[in-house]
Amino acid sequence: MAIATALEPLWESGDGWTVSDEPLVEIGAAFGASEYQLDSVVGVVRLGNGDIVIGERFSGELRGYDREGVFMWRAAGSGDGPGEHRRLISLHAFAGDSLVTFDIAQDRLQVFAPGGEFVRALRVEGSWPGFSSGSPIGVSGHRLVIDPADYSRIPEGVVRWPAIRLATLSLEDGTIAALLDVPGGEQFVERLGEGVVYQGYEFAKGPVFAAEAGRLAVADTEAYAVRWVSTDDGSITRILRRDEPIRPVTSVHVEAWLDEMAERNMTYNRYTREQAEAAKPGWRDRPRAETLPALRSIHLDATGHLWVEPYFGPGVERSPFEVYAPDGTWLGSISMPPGLDRGATAGSAPHLEIGDDYVLGVWRDAQGVEYVRLYRLDKS
Repeated sequence: MAIATALEPLWESGDGWTVSDEPLVEIGAAFGASEYQLDSVVGVVRLGNGDIVIGERFSGELRGYDREGVFMWRAAGSGDGPGEHRRLISLHAFAGDSLVTFDIAQDRLQVFAPGGEFVRALRVEGSWPGFSSGSPIGVSGHRLVIDPADYSRIPEGVVRWPAIRLATLSLEDGTIAALLDVPGGEQFVERLGEGVVYQGYEFAKGPVFAAEAGRLAVADTEAYAVRWVSTDDGSITRILRRDEPIRPVTSVHVEAWLDEMAERNMTYNRYTREQAEAAKPGWRDRPRAETLPALRSIHLDATGHLWVEPYFGPGVERSPFEVYAPDGTWLGSISMPPGLDRGATAGSAPHLEIGDDYVLGVWRDAQGVEYVRLYRLDKS
């Protein structure tokens, strides 16, 4: 097992890769034809011929567009039948540009041809007592990497729960193979009779994952360390470390968090401004972490480079991604266009796809209207 300790970036100031400010392709519209109006995009992939496929959560649709962003076809839709989705949460492409979707309401994977034709469905069931069926992280070959959670033991207090068992699921026959167990996210758990209540726990630490190009990366936001995991047997093949100081949560972070809580409750019409201000003392007394997470998310691109997103949140501004070569060499930083949704992890919706020479994802305007945008990634 190789261990790499990142000390300083390879790129000099002004050197390195860049992402274009303006998109090469934009799909979406606030008004007009329905095929260009997007609502809750959960996944977007670019096929080998340059075509783009989009998956929508609530409509359950898949939509295909050519390399210029011109609409070509729509498939699937809302329902329980073959090729339909009740609650679509992810879309990925795998060998031969086949498409795989996950319907969390039915615990069902479905495979589609590149043109949207339905091929087969696979039921995803927990293979271990007390475990959830999990949700997709990414694709490795003909297997989907998933994250079943262990709910068999219910603790109390501030805990890392539930534990996550990373596993792979065959896209051919649905067989599941366990890879690695990791602690779950930090949260405050209280028992309530026979049930359990999850209280908010701000500045929490937890695991983040990325799977792409036949590779799986695992990190915990408690420290700046990323492990490369074999999707064949779960062994650790490489570890990347950065000696970063642990930053305490200060009054600046807490006040920024309280302001965000107030704005969120007013946005969703739960509280008036006066009610939100009155609620702040109660929110302030909630349990919360004493230190900030070391990072926020990790992504793998099509060439095996690791993209690490430093932590941001209340009182902490967004920073550029930090990029590492497949051997762990720290290359440097890359800024993303403002408004581009990065997702909390590579498996979270909407999917951020980083190719050899492009970045593809969901961008929102000032009114919150969704667009799918393709940007040039320049490595010259």
